[in-house]
Order: sequence, then C-alpha cells, then structure tokens
Amino acid sequence: MRPWKSRAGQIVIPAALLFPTLFLFVYLIFETAKLSREKIKHQFAMDAAAFVEATNYSDFLNRTAYVNGAFPMRIFEQGYDDFPAECEGKVEHCDKLTYAEILYNNGIFPRSAGGFKNTDSNHWNNATTWDIRYGGSAGADKNTDNPHLQDPVVLFSMDNANKFWHPWDLATEVYKLYVQVFSLLGSVEDAQWQVLKRLTKDSNHSFLQKSYWLNTGDSAVYGADLAKEFDIKLGEFKTTPHCVRKLIYHGNRHMGGTGIQQYRVFGTDPPVDLPDSPGCSGGGLFQLQTVDNNTLKALGEDSGSGYPGLSLSLKWQIPVKNYFNVDFANMPQHFKNSSPELHTTVSVGAKPSNAKVWPDPTPKYQVRLFP
Repeated sequence: MRPWKSRAGQIVIPAALLFPTLFLFVYLIFETAKLSREKIKHQFAMDAAAFVEATNYSDFLNRTAYVNGAFPMRIFEQGYDDFPAECEGKVEHCDKLTYAEILYNNGIFPRSAGGFKNTDSNHWNNATTWDIRYGGSAGADKNTDNPHLQDPVVLFSMDNANKFWHPWDLATEVYKLYVQVFSLLGSVEDAQWQVLKRLTKDSNHSFLQKSYWLNTGDSAVYGADLAKEFDIKLGEFKTTPHCVRKLIYHGNRHMGGTGIQQYRVFGTDPPVDLPDSPGCSGGGLFQLQTVDNNTLKALGEDSGSGYPGLSLSLKWQIPVKNYFNVDFANMPQHFKNSSPELHTTVSVGAKPSNAKVWPDPTPKYQVRLFP
C-alpha cells in the first residue's frame, strides 16, 4: 500500500492541534487559581485585621462594665454585709440594717437587685443581664444612660446618725475606704482608656495595619486605607467619666459621761473636698464611666448592610504578572475604579449578648465577624 494512502498515525494530526489547546486550558486554570488564591489570602487578612481591632474595643467595654458594677459591688458588699448598725435604745422602733444596706440606700455603691448573697457564681455566669444599679433615691438619677450624680455625695446622712449608734470614727474610716476604692477604680479605668487610645486611634490602628500587612505582604498604604475605613465607619469613640467633687458624712461623738444624751451627732461642715481621679477632666473623684450610645450603636448595630456592626470595604492589590500578560489592574469593565474590593463586617456586643456598660453593666461584649 502506498504511504499516503495508509491510515496509520492519522491520530497525530488532531493530537497536534488538541495538545496545545489542552496546555493553554491548564495554564488558564492555573492562573485563575493563582488569582483566586490571592483573593482568599487578602480576604482572610482583612477579616483577621478587623477581628483583632474590634477585640481592643470589646476588651475595653467588658472591663469598663466590671469597673462600673461588679468591682465596687463586691468590695462594699463583702466588706460591710456582715457588719450591723446597732440601734437598740437609740430609737423606739429599731429596724436593724447592715452598713452595706445603709451605703447602698445612700447611693454610695451599686449592687444586684437580688443582693450579693443570692447571686452565686453559676447564676452570674448564666444570667442574661447583671442587674447592678444604685439604690435609694440618692442613686435614682445614676441609673440612666446619661447619669446625673449627686454632688456633694452623702456617705452617711443625719438621719443615719440619729437612728443608729453610728460612731464618728467609723464614719471617717468608711470615708477613707470609699476614697481609696473609687480612686483605684478611677486609675484603672483611666489606664484602660489610655491603652485603648494608644492601640487604636493614637497609633492609627497599628494592630489592624500590622495584621493586614503580615498576612499579605502588600504595601503599607493598603493597611493605612483599611485603618481609615475603620475610623470612618466607627466615628469618634466617645466615653464620659462621671466624677464628684465633695462629700458629706455624719456620725455620733461621745461627749463624756454616760447615757444617750452624752452622744451628739456631728457632720462635715463644710463638705469634704474629694481628691481628683485620673481622667476626670473637671476634677473630682471617679464614680463610673459611660460610652456614648451612638458609639455603641455603630459597633453593634447595622446601618444597611444586613449585618450588625461595622461594614468595611477595601481595594486590594491584585497580582501584576501572569502567563497571559493580562493587566488586571486596568480592566475597569471588570473591576470598579480599576481595582477589586474586599468586604467584611465586624460587630462588637451584637444581640443576643445583651452586653451593657451602664446601667445593668453586663461584661459580655464579644466580637462577631461576617466575612
């Protein structure tokens, strides 16, 4: 048979045409996978950066809730709950109270409505809300989102000294402890606030920028753009320390001799000037810290994205080199403004955690991410 009429090897011709096509297809898949890998890497980097940054705010809010509620409650309740104020022979109808109850009724410290002893650790861990508030008429105006503090503070009233065998020296000791406790709480809260500012606004969100850069290796400008986006969506993080400048207390002094008539009620006149706490810009002793409702709303509620929290977007750097020499950076028909965008939403204290700073300070703020 003549060679040109032979069918042997005829598969070579279509194979010669098909193999290059297959190789081009393989390269196309490879280049697409590279682009997808870059997209996934940058998305993970943005998610991680947003989560790290939001954790700073979550930590601050939780610690502030502790300072506002659980810490002063435990100190005063544990210190004075087993310390009764005697009134036998002082008044006709003697209703015994502990010093913890007297201080709570005077609005000196907040506590749970159920009392300290009725709230075991399991109850507190499982409770949806910690119902810690100030008691009595003196504390009523404190139990609001924008508390109004009585100034001067009445540590022990004239009525307390008239009803109970309440020594002047004891009143002075309680006054000293009161100043020590709230001075310490004020210092702690101010330190927490200074740390938050240095980690976030004052350092241009350095943790967020470094987290993004370490996971991508992109130019620092992209981390700066993400920090700017975070600032725009959050706005100013506003907090207010509430402080008091003066304090009044009363007690019984023994004037010598025997009998009830030898005891006289004395009070501080004029009121005692309280020391200034760090963070109290107008002076005075720290009492509690509140966070602006608009700030909390921005962190934990949605403004149109369908998810609660801060909805962030960022243009990212796509790979320049590829096998087909396609310039992805200049394809406006595919990428808005010639660059692709990443999107993520991060939330702090979103429902159903019921976290609050004040009133009912419940330290259950948590970070939730919606990639």
